Amino acid sequence: MIGTWKLATLAFSAEVASLALLDRDSSELVLAGYFALHALASALSAGLAWTLLPAPYRQPRVPAFALLFCFGFFIPGLGVVATVLTVQIAQRFPKILRTERYVQVAMPEFSTVQQEATARSDLRAGDARHILKDHSLPLETRLRVLVALQSMRPKAAVPLLQGLLSDPSEDIRLLAYSMVDAWEKDLSEQIRSTQLRLQAARQQDDRAPLVNALQRLAELHWQQADTGLARGDLRRFALQQAQKHCEDVLMLEAHAPGTWRLYARVLIELDQLAAAARALSLARKLRMPPAQVWPLMAHIAYLRRDYDGVRKYIGRLPPDAQLPHQWRGVAAYWRQYRIAGVDLHV
Repeated sequence: MIGTWKLATLAFSAEVASLALLDRDSSELVLAGYFALHALASALSAGLAWTLLPAPYRQPRVPAFALLFCFGFFIPGLGVVATVLTVQIAQRFPKILRTERYVQVAMPEFSTVQQEATARSDLRAGDARHILKDHSLPLETRLRVLVALQSMRPKAAVPLLQGLLSDPSEDIRLLAYSMVDAWEKDLSEQIRSTQLRLQAARQQDDRAPLVNALQRLAELHWQQADTGLARGDLRRFALQQAQKHCEDVLMLEAHAPGTWRLYARVLIELDQLAAAARALSLARKLRMPPAQVWPLMAHIAYLRRDYDGVRKYIGRLPPDAQLPHQWRGVAAYWRQYRIAGVDLHV
């Protein structure tokens, strides 16, 4: 095999010889000789450059060689020299043209905010709101409480974080935005992955994966609206998607009390109270626990300003019913309220 420098010397010599021919005369024979020597020099320099290229850049062979040949042929003199010199420099001094992907950095100094936040995992939303809204407190204290919101449910934490997006402190604003954005991206990623599962389930004969995927999509869209991550038109769109997926589940599996309950909650948020009441009635016939049905029926009655109905449905709850935390005080109030003929406005 001809050495690299020998091949480069031949290409350079052929190019010099072609230029020397142009000094003699301008006959067609001389011009043809010039183009022949110039094409030979271009081919030699292109071959040299092609052999020295990294393996991934040599493919496809013919277009890669043609590109290098055209670069040398259509730029007389400089094209050949530049091609040869560029390849030689790249081969002999690769570090000059290489971008370092990894650099050594010093160990960062970790603050104690994340460590102390674990001790505040039982922080209530009301206490957190009071601390975060108090601009007279030290920034470190507010940041510590803000980080502690990660241990709270998104439904309780998201409204607090959204209220901090206009905080005077840039650190508070950036941290609040990053936490909300992380929850949004995580929920969106779950929706995308579940949609892929739904597409795969539609190709199968088994109905169970299809029902599970539809029910999961309904729950995820409901989380978007219930937590406050989706607002305005996006919230209504998320509720409509949850309604559609619930209806698809119930068409495939009517005996799904949990889906009926979620369907009723979505309809309540969409202000379709009559349809929500019918859904809960069907859910009750499917033996859904009373502790899940009657609070929602009481909610519908309250939205209709039917306070007698609120007392009636709350009264149907068993005394030992395991209610969510936010419902316990409400149920206790309506159980104790017994004054007749009073129009209560809350």
